[in-house]
Amino acid sequence: MRKLKSMPDLILRVGSFALLWGFASVAQEPGEPSPEGGPLTHEETIWRVLQDLESDNVDTRVGSIMLLGKYRAPEALSGVVSGLFDDHVRVRRAALVSLIEMQSSMPPSAVEPILLLLYDEDPEIRRMVSSSLGMLVNLWNTYFQSNEQVLTRQMFPLAIRQGFIQAFLDEEVVVRRNMLSDYFFLGIQLPESTLLTLLADEDDLVRLEALRLAGRLSRIDAILQMASLLVEDPVQSIRLLFANLLGSHNVSGGIEWLELLLEDRDDEVVKEAELSLFRILPHVREALRLTEHLMTGAFNQQQGLVFIQSLSLLKEQGRPFLESILESGNPTYRLEALRLFLAHADIQVDAAKLADLANDRSERVRLYLAGYLMTNRKKVPVSLIEDLTFARHDKMRETAMVLTRELPQNQAETLLLDFLIDETPRLRAQALDELKLRQYGDIRKILHLSLKDPDGLVQRRSVVLLIGLNDPEELNYLISVMEEDPKSQLAHYIKDQMLRRLGVQL
Repeated sequence: MRKLKSMPDLILRVGSFALLWGFASVAQEPGEPSPEGGPLTHEETIWRVLQDLESDNVDTRVGSIMLLGKYRAPEALSGVVSGLFDDHVRVRRAALVSLIEMQSSMPPSAVEPILLLLYDEDPEIRRMVSSSLGMLVNLWNTYFQSNEQVLTRQMFPLAIRQGFIQAFLDEEVVVRRNMLSDYFFLGIQLPESTLLTLLADEDDLVRLEALRLAGRLSRIDAILQMASLLVEDPVQSIRLLFANLLGSHNVSGGIEWLELLLEDRDDEVVKEAELSLFRILPHVREALRLTEHLMTGAFNQQQGLVFIQSLSLLKEQGRPFLESILESGNPTYRLEALRLFLAHADIQVDAAKLADLANDRSERVRLYLAGYLMTNRKKVPVSLIEDLTFARHDKMRETAMVLTRELPQNQAETLLLDFLIDETPRLRAQALDELKLRQYGDIRKILHLSLKDPDGLVQRRSVVLLIGLNDPEELNYLISVMEEDPKSQLAHYIKDQMLRRLGVQL
Protein backbone atom coordinates (compact mmCIF):
# COMPACT_ATOMS: atom_id res chain seq x y z
CA MET A 1 0.00 0.00 0.00
CA ARG A 2 1.39 3.43 -0.93
CA LYS A 3 2.22 6.03 1.70
CA LEU A 4 -0.72 8.19 2.73
CA LYS A 5 -0.77 11.86 1.76
CA SER A 6 -0.20 14.24 4.65
CA MET A 7 -2.45 17.11 3.55
CA PRO A 8 -5.83 17.04 5.40
CA ASP A 9 -8.87 16.11 3.31
CA LEU A 10 -10.80 19.20 4.37
CA ILE A 11 -8.16 21.60 3.08
CA LEU A 12 -8.08 19.83 -0.26
CA ARG A 13 -11.88 19.81 -0.57
CA VAL A 14 -12.32 23.48 0.37
CA GLY A 15 -9.47 24.44 -1.95
CA SER A 16 -11.02 22.54 -4.83
CA PHE A 17 -14.39 24.22 -4.46
CA ALA A 18 -12.81 27.66 -4.14
CA LEU A 19 -10.82 27.19 -7.33
CA LEU A 20 -13.82 25.87 -9.23
CA TRP A 21 -16.09 28.75 -8.32
CA GLY A 22 -13.32 31.28 -8.75
CA PHE A 23 -12.85 30.33 -12.38
CA ALA A 24 -16.55 30.00 -13.15
CA SER A 25 -16.65 33.67 -14.19
CA VAL A 26 -14.22 33.06 -17.04
CA ALA A 27 -16.97 31.59 -19.23
CA GLN A 28 -19.66 33.76 -20.73
CA GLU A 29 -22.67 34.20 -18.40
CA PRO A 30 -26.28 33.93 -19.58
CA GLY A 31 -27.71 37.16 -20.79
CA GLU A 32 -24.48 38.55 -22.33
CA PRO A 33 -25.30 40.64 -25.42
CA SER A 34 -25.11 38.93 -28.78
CA PRO A 35 -23.26 40.61 -31.68
CA GLU A 36 -26.61 41.88 -32.91
CA GLY A 37 -27.17 43.67 -29.60
CA GLY A 38 -29.88 41.42 -28.06
CA PRO A 39 -29.41 39.01 -25.16
CA LEU A 40 -28.23 35.48 -25.97
CA THR A 41 -30.73 32.67 -25.76
CA HIS A 42 -29.90 29.67 -23.60
CA GLU A 43 -29.14 27.65 -26.70
CA GLU A 44 -26.72 30.30 -27.98
CA THR A 45 -25.04 30.57 -24.59
CA ILE A 46 -24.59 26.82 -24.34
CA TRP A 47 -23.21 26.67 -27.88
CA ARG A 48 -20.63 29.36 -27.14
CA VAL A 49 -19.59 27.78 -23.85
CA LEU A 50 -19.21 24.39 -25.54
CA GLN A 51 -16.72 26.01 -27.95
CA ASP A 52 -14.70 27.16 -24.95
CA LEU A 53 -14.20 23.53 -23.92
CA GLU A 54 -11.74 23.31 -26.86
CA SER A 55 -9.65 26.15 -25.43
CA ASP A 56 -6.00 25.52 -24.54
CA ASN A 57 -6.52 27.66 -21.43
CA VAL A 58 -7.29 25.50 -18.38
CA ASP A 59 -9.08 28.33 -16.59
CA THR A 60 -11.40 28.77 -19.55
CA ARG A 61 -12.25 25.07 -19.66
CA VAL A 62 -12.90 25.01 -15.87
CA GLY A 63 -15.18 28.03 -16.13
CA SER A 64 -17.03 26.51 -19.08
CA ILE A 65 -17.69 23.30 -17.16
CA MET A 66 -19.03 25.21 -14.16
CA LEU A 67 -21.32 27.29 -16.36
CA LEU A 68 -22.62 24.31 -18.32
CA GLY A 69 -23.43 22.63 -15.02
CA LYS A 70 -26.10 25.28 -14.43
CA TYR A 71 -28.13 23.99 -17.38
CA ARG A 72 -30.08 20.74 -17.79
CA ALA A 73 -30.15 20.73 -21.57
CA PRO A 74 -28.77 17.43 -22.98
CA GLU A 75 -25.98 19.15 -24.91
CA ALA A 76 -24.89 21.08 -21.80
CA LEU A 77 -24.84 17.91 -19.71
CA SER A 78 -22.85 16.12 -22.41
CA GLY A 79 -20.34 18.93 -22.24
CA VAL A 80 -19.99 18.54 -18.49
CA VAL A 81 -19.53 14.76 -18.87
CA SER A 82 -16.82 15.35 -21.45
CA GLY A 83 -14.90 17.24 -18.81
CA LEU A 84 -14.42 13.98 -16.90
CA PHE A 85 -11.96 12.92 -19.63
CA ASP A 86 -9.95 16.15 -19.66
CA ASP A 87 -6.17 15.88 -19.29
CA HIS A 88 -6.06 18.50 -16.54
CA VAL A 89 -7.08 17.54 -13.01
CA ARG A 90 -8.83 20.84 -12.31
CA VAL A 91 -11.17 20.35 -15.24
CA ARG A 92 -11.96 16.80 -14.17
CA ARG A 93 -12.66 18.03 -10.64
CA ALA A 94 -14.95 20.76 -11.96
CA ALA A 95 -16.92 18.26 -14.04
CA LEU A 96 -17.17 15.81 -11.15
CA VAL A 97 -18.36 18.46 -8.68
CA SER A 98 -20.98 19.74 -11.14
CA LEU A 99 -22.36 16.26 -11.81
CA ILE A 100 -22.42 15.11 -8.19
CA GLU A 101 -24.28 18.28 -7.22
CA MET A 102 -27.03 17.29 -9.66
CA GLN A 103 -27.80 14.16 -7.59
CA SER A 104 -30.78 12.30 -9.08
CA SER A 105 -30.97 14.66 -12.09
CA MET A 106 -27.51 13.54 -13.23
CA PRO A 107 -27.62 11.91 -16.68
CA PRO A 108 -27.26 8.11 -16.32
CA SER A 109 -24.60 8.20 -19.04
CA ALA A 110 -22.34 10.00 -16.54
CA VAL A 111 -22.31 7.17 -14.02
CA GLU A 112 -19.86 4.92 -15.84
CA PRO A 113 -17.20 7.58 -16.56
CA ILE A 114 -17.50 8.89 -13.00
CA LEU A 115 -16.94 5.44 -11.53
CA LEU A 116 -13.91 4.97 -13.78
CA LEU A 117 -12.40 7.96 -11.98
CA LEU A 118 -11.64 5.57 -9.12
CA TYR A 119 -8.51 4.96 -11.21
CA ASP A 120 -7.73 8.70 -11.32
CA GLU A 121 -4.29 9.83 -10.17
CA ASP A 122 -5.83 12.66 -8.12
CA PRO A 123 -6.68 11.58 -4.54
CA GLU A 124 -9.34 14.27 -4.15
CA ILE A 125 -11.22 12.94 -7.17
CA ARG A 126 -11.05 9.39 -5.85
CA ARG A 127 -12.34 10.58 -2.47
CA MET A 128 -15.27 12.39 -4.09
CA VAL A 129 -16.22 9.38 -6.22
CA SER A 130 -16.02 6.92 -3.32
CA SER A 131 -18.13 9.17 -1.10
CA SER A 132 -20.90 9.21 -3.74
CA LEU A 133 -21.03 5.48 -4.48
CA GLY A 134 -24.49 4.94 -2.97
CA MET A 135 -26.04 7.66 -5.12
CA LEU A 136 -24.21 6.53 -8.27
CA VAL A 137 -25.18 2.87 -7.91
CA ASN A 138 -28.81 3.77 -7.19
CA LEU A 139 -28.89 5.97 -10.29
CA TRP A 140 -27.43 3.14 -12.38
CA ASN A 141 -29.93 0.59 -11.07
CA THR A 142 -32.90 2.96 -11.41
CA TYR A 143 -32.01 3.70 -15.02
CA PHE A 144 -31.86 0.05 -16.04
CA GLN A 145 -34.97 -0.90 -14.04
CA SER A 146 -36.97 1.72 -15.91
CA ASN A 147 -35.53 0.70 -19.29
CA GLU A 148 -37.99 -1.78 -20.83
CA GLN A 149 -35.35 -2.94 -23.33
CA VAL A 150 -33.17 -4.31 -20.51
CA LEU A 151 -34.82 -7.43 -19.08
CA THR A 152 -32.25 -8.23 -16.38
CA ARG A 153 -30.29 -6.15 -13.92
CA GLN A 154 -27.29 -4.71 -15.71
CA MET A 155 -23.94 -5.47 -14.07
CA PHE A 156 -21.22 -2.88 -14.04
CA PRO A 157 -18.58 -3.35 -16.74
CA LEU A 158 -15.52 -5.39 -15.76
CA ALA A 159 -13.28 -2.32 -15.65
CA ILE A 160 -15.55 -0.70 -13.05
CA ARG A 161 -15.79 -3.83 -10.94
CA GLN A 162 -12.02 -4.14 -10.99
CA GLY A 163 -11.82 -0.48 -10.06
CA PHE A 164 -14.04 -1.15 -7.06
CA ILE A 165 -11.72 -3.93 -5.86
CA GLN A 166 -8.62 -1.83 -6.43
CA ALA A 167 -10.14 1.05 -4.47
CA PHE A 168 -10.35 -1.09 -1.32
CA LEU A 169 -6.55 -0.80 -1.19
CA ASP A 170 -6.38 2.85 -2.23
CA GLU A 171 -3.58 4.86 -0.60
CA GLU A 172 -6.24 7.31 0.64
CA VAL A 173 -7.76 6.09 3.90
CA VAL A 174 -11.04 7.93 3.22
CA VAL A 175 -11.45 5.94 0.00
CA ARG A 176 -10.86 2.65 1.80
CA ARG A 177 -13.39 3.58 4.48
CA ASN A 178 -15.98 4.58 1.90
CA MET A 179 -15.55 1.37 -0.06
CA LEU A 180 -16.09 -0.73 3.06
CA SER A 181 -19.20 1.24 3.98
CA ASP A 182 -20.77 0.73 0.54
CA TYR A 183 -19.60 -2.83 -0.14
CA PHE A 184 -23.08 -4.33 -0.42
CA PHE A 185 -24.08 -1.79 -3.07
CA LEU A 186 -21.31 -2.81 -5.43
CA GLY A 187 -22.20 -6.33 -6.54
CA ILE A 188 -18.68 -7.66 -6.23
CA GLN A 189 -16.93 -10.37 -4.24
CA LEU A 190 -13.90 -9.16 -2.35
CA PRO A 191 -10.83 -11.39 -2.86
CA GLU A 192 -9.53 -13.01 0.29
CA SER A 193 -6.12 -11.41 -0.18
CA THR A 194 -7.74 -7.96 -0.20
CA LEU A 195 -9.76 -8.74 2.90
CA LEU A 196 -6.65 -10.00 4.72
CA THR A 197 -4.83 -6.79 3.85
CA LEU A 198 -7.72 -4.70 5.17
CA LEU A 199 -7.81 -6.67 8.42
CA ALA A 200 -4.20 -5.59 8.96
CA ASP A 201 -4.72 -1.99 7.78
CA GLU A 202 -2.89 0.82 9.55
CA ASP A 203 -6.19 2.67 10.09
CA ASP A 204 -8.27 1.62 13.12
CA LEU A 205 -11.64 2.27 11.48
CA VAL A 206 -10.67 0.35 8.33
CA ARG A 207 -9.65 -2.67 10.39
CA LEU A 208 -12.90 -2.51 12.39
CA GLU A 209 -15.10 -2.21 9.30
CA ALA A 210 -13.17 -4.94 7.50
CA LEU A 211 -13.69 -7.27 10.48
CA ARG A 212 -17.38 -6.40 10.59
CA LEU A 213 -17.65 -7.08 6.85
CA ALA A 214 -15.83 -10.40 7.20
CA GLY A 215 -18.34 -11.42 9.84
CA ARG A 216 -21.33 -10.45 7.72
CA LEU A 217 -19.87 -12.42 4.81
CA SER A 218 -19.09 -15.38 7.09
CA ARG A 219 -15.46 -15.25 5.97
CA ILE A 220 -14.35 -16.95 9.18
CA ASP A 221 -11.27 -18.55 7.61
CA ALA A 222 -9.92 -15.09 6.83
CA ILE A 223 -10.62 -13.95 10.38
CA LEU A 224 -8.80 -16.94 11.83
CA GLN A 225 -5.82 -16.30 9.55
CA MET A 226 -5.49 -12.87 11.15
CA ALA A 227 -6.35 -14.05 14.69
CA SER A 228 -2.84 -13.54 16.07
CA LEU A 229 -3.11 -9.83 15.18
CA LEU A 230 -6.77 -9.37 16.10
CA VAL A 231 -6.39 -10.89 19.55
CA GLU A 232 -3.78 -8.23 20.39
CA ASP A 233 -5.25 -5.32 18.42
CA PRO A 234 -4.80 -2.03 20.31
CA VAL A 235 -8.43 -1.06 19.62
CA GLN A 236 -10.84 -2.45 22.23
CA SER A 237 -13.83 -2.51 19.86
CA ILE A 238 -11.91 -4.70 17.41
CA ARG A 239 -10.99 -7.26 20.08
CA LEU A 240 -14.59 -7.15 21.31
CA LEU A 241 -16.00 -7.78 17.83
CA PHE A 242 -13.42 -10.54 17.23
CA ALA A 243 -14.58 -12.36 20.37
CA ASN A 244 -18.23 -11.91 19.39
CA LEU A 245 -17.75 -13.28 15.87
CA LEU A 246 -16.01 -16.42 17.10
CA GLY A 247 -19.05 -17.20 19.25
CA SER A 248 -21.67 -16.08 16.73
CA HIS A 249 -20.33 -18.44 14.10
CA ASN A 250 -19.62 -21.26 16.58
CA VAL A 251 -16.02 -21.52 15.49
CA SER A 252 -14.41 -24.43 17.32
CA GLY A 253 -11.06 -23.33 15.96
CA GLY A 254 -11.51 -20.06 17.83
CA ILE A 255 -11.50 -21.59 21.32
CA GLU A 256 -7.76 -21.08 21.80
CA TRP A 257 -8.09 -17.40 20.86
CA LEU A 258 -11.07 -16.92 23.17
CA GLU A 259 -9.11 -18.42 26.02
CA LEU A 260 -6.40 -15.84 25.37
CA LEU A 261 -9.03 -13.10 25.43
CA LEU A 262 -10.10 -14.28 28.90
CA GLU A 263 -6.88 -12.58 30.02
CA ASP A 264 -7.62 -9.35 28.12
CA ARG A 265 -6.97 -6.06 29.88
CA ASP A 266 -10.53 -4.89 29.17
CA ASP A 267 -13.32 -6.44 31.25
CA GLU A 268 -15.93 -6.04 28.51
CA VAL A 269 -13.76 -8.07 26.13
CA VAL A 270 -13.32 -10.73 28.81
CA LYS A 271 -17.09 -11.00 29.26
CA GLU A 272 -17.57 -11.26 25.48
CA ALA A 273 -15.04 -14.09 25.36
CA GLU A 274 -16.87 -15.89 28.17
CA LEU A 275 -20.14 -15.59 26.26
CA SER A 276 -18.61 -16.90 23.05
CA LEU A 277 -17.05 -19.87 24.82
CA PHE A 278 -20.46 -20.66 26.34
CA ARG A 279 -22.09 -20.57 22.90
CA ILE A 280 -19.49 -22.94 21.51
CA LEU A 281 -19.46 -25.23 24.58
CA PRO A 282 -22.74 -24.69 26.51
CA HIS A 283 -22.79 -26.16 30.02
CA VAL A 284 -25.12 -25.81 33.02
CA ARG A 285 -22.30 -24.97 35.39
CA GLU A 286 -21.14 -22.11 33.17
CA ALA A 287 -24.75 -20.94 32.70
CA LEU A 288 -25.07 -20.57 36.47
CA ARG A 289 -21.99 -18.34 36.63
CA LEU A 290 -23.02 -16.24 33.64
CA THR A 291 -26.56 -15.82 35.01
CA GLU A 292 -24.95 -14.29 38.08
CA HIS A 293 -23.07 -11.88 35.79
CA LEU A 294 -26.38 -10.96 34.18
CA MET A 295 -28.25 -10.38 37.43
CA THR A 296 -25.45 -8.25 38.92
CA GLY A 297 -25.08 -6.06 35.83
CA ALA A 298 -21.63 -7.31 34.83
CA PHE A 299 -22.75 -7.64 31.20
CA ASN A 300 -23.62 -4.71 29.00
CA GLN A 301 -27.20 -4.96 27.76
CA GLN A 302 -26.35 -6.44 24.37
CA GLN A 303 -24.20 -9.08 26.01
CA GLY A 304 -27.02 -9.84 28.42
CA LEU A 305 -29.46 -10.38 25.58
CA VAL A 306 -27.00 -12.63 23.75
CA PHE A 307 -26.57 -14.74 26.88
CA ILE A 308 -30.33 -15.12 27.39
CA GLN A 309 -30.76 -16.20 23.76
CA SER A 310 -27.92 -18.69 24.10
CA LEU A 311 -29.69 -20.41 27.01
CA SER A 312 -31.82 -22.13 24.38
CA LEU A 313 -28.73 -24.24 23.65
CA LEU A 314 -29.30 -25.98 27.00
CA LYS A 315 -32.88 -26.93 25.99
CA GLU A 316 -34.83 -28.11 29.07
CA GLN A 317 -31.83 -27.52 31.31
CA GLY A 318 -32.03 -23.83 30.48
CA ARG A 319 -35.54 -23.37 31.91
CA PRO A 320 -34.50 -22.70 35.56
CA PHE A 321 -32.20 -19.93 34.38
CA LEU A 322 -34.96 -18.35 32.30
CA GLU A 323 -37.31 -18.43 35.28
CA SER A 324 -34.65 -16.73 37.35
CA ILE A 325 -34.19 -14.01 34.72
CA LEU A 326 -37.96 -13.46 34.65
CA GLU A 327 -37.46 -12.00 38.15
CA SER A 328 -34.76 -9.62 36.91
CA GLY A 329 -35.12 -5.89 37.44
CA ASN A 330 -34.31 -5.29 33.77
CA PRO A 331 -37.52 -5.29 31.67
CA THR A 332 -35.60 -5.91 28.43
CA TYR A 333 -34.08 -9.03 29.92
CA ARG A 334 -37.44 -10.18 31.24
CA LEU A 335 -39.02 -9.76 27.81
CA GLU A 336 -36.28 -11.75 26.09
CA ALA A 337 -36.48 -14.48 28.75
CA LEU A 338 -40.28 -14.57 28.34
CA ARG A 339 -39.97 -15.14 24.59
CA LEU A 340 -37.78 -18.17 25.16
CA PHE A 341 -39.81 -19.40 28.11
CA LEU A 342 -43.09 -19.31 26.17
CA ALA A 343 -41.53 -21.07 23.20
CA HIS A 344 -41.50 -24.26 25.27
CA ALA A 345 -44.14 -23.52 27.92
CA ASP A 346 -47.12 -25.73 28.72
CA ILE A 347 -50.07 -23.41 29.35
CA GLN A 348 -51.81 -25.93 31.58
CA VAL A 349 -48.75 -26.70 33.71
CA ASP A 350 -47.41 -23.11 33.75
CA ALA A 351 -50.75 -21.36 34.34
CA ALA A 352 -49.74 -20.02 37.77
CA LYS A 353 -46.46 -18.65 36.41
CA LEU A 354 -48.25 -16.96 33.52
CA ALA A 355 -50.76 -15.41 35.93
CA ASP A 356 -47.87 -13.83 37.84
CA LEU A 357 -46.36 -12.52 34.61
CA ALA A 358 -49.68 -10.88 33.74
CA ASN A 359 -48.92 -8.41 36.53
CA ASP A 360 -45.39 -7.64 35.32
CA ARG A 361 -44.29 -4.01 35.70
CA SER A 362 -43.34 -3.78 32.02
CA GLU A 363 -46.09 -3.10 29.50
CA ARG A 364 -43.99 -4.75 26.77
CA VAL A 365 -43.85 -7.95 28.79
CA ARG A 366 -47.60 -7.90 29.45
CA LEU A 367 -48.46 -7.19 25.81
CA TYR A 368 -46.23 -10.03 24.62
CA LEU A 369 -47.92 -12.39 27.08
CA ALA A 370 -51.37 -11.19 25.98
CA GLY A 371 -50.48 -11.86 22.34
CA TYR A 372 -49.25 -15.34 23.23
CA LEU A 373 -52.47 -16.16 25.09
CA MET A 374 -54.64 -14.90 22.25
CA THR A 375 -52.67 -17.01 19.76
CA ASN A 376 -53.16 -20.08 21.95
CA ARG A 377 -56.65 -19.18 23.19
CA LYS A 378 -58.12 -22.64 22.82
CA LYS A 379 -55.51 -24.05 25.21
CA VAL A 380 -55.86 -21.47 28.00
CA PRO A 381 -57.31 -23.12 31.14
CA VAL A 382 -60.26 -21.64 33.04
CA SER A 383 -58.11 -21.08 36.12
CA LEU A 384 -55.78 -18.77 34.19
CA ILE A 385 -58.68 -16.83 32.66
CA GLU A 386 -60.10 -16.36 36.15
CA ASP A 387 -56.77 -15.05 37.42
CA LEU A 388 -56.50 -12.66 34.47
CA THR A 389 -59.96 -11.32 35.24
CA PHE A 390 -58.52 -9.76 38.39
CA ALA A 391 -55.17 -8.69 36.95
CA ARG A 392 -53.95 -5.22 37.90
CA HIS A 393 -53.70 -3.94 34.33
CA ASP A 394 -56.78 -3.41 32.18
CA LYS A 395 -55.14 -4.83 29.02
CA MET A 396 -54.75 -8.19 30.73
CA ARG A 397 -58.32 -8.06 32.05
CA GLU A 398 -59.52 -7.27 28.55
CA THR A 399 -57.57 -10.30 27.30
CA ALA A 400 -59.40 -12.40 29.89
CA MET A 401 -62.74 -11.08 28.66
CA VAL A 402 -61.96 -12.06 25.07
CA LEU A 403 -60.78 -15.48 26.24
CA THR A 404 -64.19 -16.12 27.86
CA ARG A 405 -65.49 -16.70 24.33
CA GLU A 406 -63.75 -20.08 24.45
CA LEU A 407 -65.59 -21.10 27.66
CA PRO A 408 -68.93 -22.84 28.16
CA GLN A 409 -71.96 -20.61 28.78
CA ASN A 410 -72.15 -20.86 32.56
CA GLN A 411 -68.42 -20.35 33.17
CA ALA A 412 -68.24 -17.42 30.76
CA GLU A 413 -71.28 -15.64 32.20
CA THR A 414 -69.95 -15.89 35.74
CA LEU A 415 -66.75 -14.14 34.73
CA LEU A 416 -68.51 -11.56 32.56
CA LEU A 417 -70.75 -10.53 35.45
CA ASP A 418 -67.59 -9.72 37.43
CA PHE A 419 -66.60 -7.32 34.68
CA LEU A 420 -69.78 -5.29 35.24
CA ILE A 421 -68.13 -3.82 38.33
CA ASP A 422 -64.67 -3.40 36.76
CA GLU A 423 -62.99 -0.09 37.50
CA THR A 424 -62.51 0.62 33.77
CA PRO A 425 -65.69 1.88 32.04
CA ARG A 426 -64.55 0.54 28.68
CA LEU A 427 -64.42 -2.98 30.07
CA ARG A 428 -67.83 -2.63 31.71
CA ALA A 429 -69.25 -1.59 28.34
CA GLN A 430 -67.52 -4.52 26.59
CA ALA A 431 -68.94 -6.91 29.19
CA LEU A 432 -72.44 -5.75 28.24
CA ASP A 433 -71.66 -6.56 24.59
CA GLU A 434 -70.42 -10.03 25.51
CA LEU A 435 -73.47 -10.80 27.68
CA LYS A 436 -75.80 -9.59 24.95
CA LEU A 437 -73.91 -11.74 22.42
CA ARG A 438 -74.35 -14.79 24.66
CA GLN A 439 -78.07 -13.95 25.12
CA TYR A 440 -77.70 -13.86 28.87
CA GLY A 441 -81.11 -14.51 30.51
CA ASP A 442 -81.13 -11.37 32.67
CA ILE A 443 -79.62 -9.08 30.05
CA ARG A 444 -82.60 -6.68 30.19
CA LYS A 445 -82.26 -6.22 33.90
CA ILE A 446 -78.50 -5.75 33.56
CA LEU A 447 -78.98 -3.08 30.87
CA HIS A 448 -81.57 -1.26 33.00
CA LEU A 449 -79.11 -1.11 35.88
CA SER A 450 -76.30 0.00 33.58
CA LEU A 451 -78.32 3.04 32.55
CA LYS A 452 -77.49 4.30 36.04
CA ASP A 453 -73.75 3.60 35.69
CA PRO A 454 -71.67 6.65 36.74
CA ASP A 455 -69.88 6.67 33.40
CA GLY A 456 -71.53 8.00 30.26
CA LEU A 457 -69.84 5.41 28.01
CA VAL A 458 -71.59 2.55 29.81
CA GLN A 459 -74.91 4.40 29.81
CA ARG A 460 -74.73 5.04 26.07
CA ARG A 461 -73.80 1.44 25.34
CA SER A 462 -76.81 0.28 27.36
CA VAL A 463 -79.09 2.54 25.33
CA VAL A 464 -77.82 1.13 22.04
CA LEU A 465 -78.18 -2.48 23.23
CA LEU A 466 -81.71 -1.91 24.54
CA ILE A 467 -82.77 -0.37 21.24
CA GLY A 468 -81.15 -3.32 19.47
CA LEU A 469 -83.54 -5.72 21.26
CA ASN A 470 -86.36 -4.41 19.02
CA ASP A 471 -88.78 -4.78 21.91
CA PRO A 472 -91.57 -2.13 22.25
CA GLU A 473 -91.52 -2.66 26.01
CA GLU A 474 -87.84 -1.73 26.21
CA LEU A 475 -88.37 1.27 23.96
CA ASN A 476 -91.09 2.48 26.28
CA TYR A 477 -88.73 1.96 29.20
CA LEU A 478 -86.14 4.18 27.51
CA ILE A 479 -88.78 6.84 26.91
CA SER A 480 -89.68 6.74 30.60
CA VAL A 481 -86.02 7.19 31.54
CA MET A 482 -85.79 10.16 29.20
CA GLU A 483 -88.91 11.74 30.66
CA GLU A 484 -87.57 11.46 34.22
CA ASP A 485 -84.89 14.03 33.41
CA PRO A 486 -85.48 15.46 29.92
CA LYS A 487 -82.49 17.83 30.16
CA SER A 488 -79.90 15.22 31.07
CA GLN A 489 -77.20 14.09 28.66
CA LEU A 490 -78.63 10.58 28.80
CA ALA A 491 -82.08 11.85 27.76
CA HIS A 492 -80.57 13.72 24.80
CA TYR A 493 -78.67 10.59 23.77
CA ILE A 494 -81.81 8.41 23.97
CA LYS A 495 -83.70 10.91 21.85
CA ASP A 496 -80.88 11.05 19.28
CA GLN A 497 -80.55 7.26 19.02
CA MET A 498 -84.29 6.70 18.72
CA LEU A 499 -84.36 9.06 15.78
CA ARG A 500 -81.17 7.76 14.17
CA ARG A 501 -81.83 4.03 14.56
CA LEU A 502 -85.63 3.82 14.45
CA GLY A 503 -86.69 7.07 12.80
CA VAL A 504 -88.82 7.88 15.89
CA GLN A 505 -89.11 11.58 16.68
CA LEU A 506 -89.57 12.13 20.43
